[in-house]
Amino acid sequence: MNLRFTPAARGLLEGACDIHIHSAPDVYPRIMNDVELAQCAQEVGMRAILIKNHWTETVGRAQVASDVTGFPVFGGIAMNLSVGGVNPRAVDPALKMGAKTVWMPTLHSREFVANKSHVKNLAGELGADLQSLYLLKDDGSLLDECYAVFDQIIAHDSSLATGHISKPEAKVLVAEAAKRGVKKIVVTHPMASFVNYSVEEMKELLDLGATWLEHVFNDTTRQVGHPITRESMFEGMKAVGADHCIMSTDSGQWLNPIPAQQMGIYITDVLNYGFSEAEVRKMVQDNPAAMLGL
Repeated sequence: MNLRFTPAARGLLEGACDIHIHSAPDVYPRIMNDVELAQCAQEVGMRAILIKNHWTETVGRAQVASDVTGFPVFGGIAMNLSVGGVNPRAVDPALKMGAKTVWMPTLHSREFVANKSHVKNLAGELGADLQSLYLLKDDGSLLDECYAVFDQIIAHDSSLATGHISKPEAKVLVAEAAKRGVKKIVVTHPMASFVNYSVEEMKELLDLGATWLEHVFNDTTRQVGHPITRESMFEGMKAVGADHCIMSTDSGQWLNPIPAQQMGIYITDVLNYGFSEAEVRKMVQDNPAAMLGL
């Protein structure tokens, strides 16, 4: 793959971990399958990737891609309706096979369904009659199933990610997970238009026990119906600080660049914006590697 990046950007791409890539096969068109993604990441010297699917676990597929290529590919599971919602029985085998993260509801989150126009091509998929998922009881406390999932995550030294849930849900989820003993808590693309955290709210989640804020490049692209500007995302990252941020692409859509290339573009852009190489290394190598347990 002929990628034209500066030596600084290329050096940071080598050793990078992308913890958020969508691959084929999927319900939606994807630009590459698991093996092809691994081969491209391997070619540019990346350290590892994590593949995501909104409908099913990706751990078995990731293992096959690793076996075929010799490159570390990891998977996880999202708590959507297709796996029974927040379902400890689905989480258990995924973690036993090596899932590196459990995402709370994404496409089936009540917050996301209410804001589905913010992402292209989803209005027809998520009909008005969809029984979306919400993590809080009427009294504001967390669903009991979440605590069972926390315990499973702790037992396997995996990570919890917030997915596409609302701010009130995320605050309770993060605080309760941290109290329970979950050590790796990721806030999934907090500045996405359908979530839209302020800097103060991101800092509040860190105070409540979140470990990292995962800022994805796809939130700024034409794949998103209401993209945010790169400048606003980079300002948010600056305000929170590199120690608490992870850079990932959320790529794999057919109209976006190949994921390894998109990560290189992301790195180039943040360097040009004024982040130091040490800051970028923290966000693209050190923090995601820690999340993956590498």
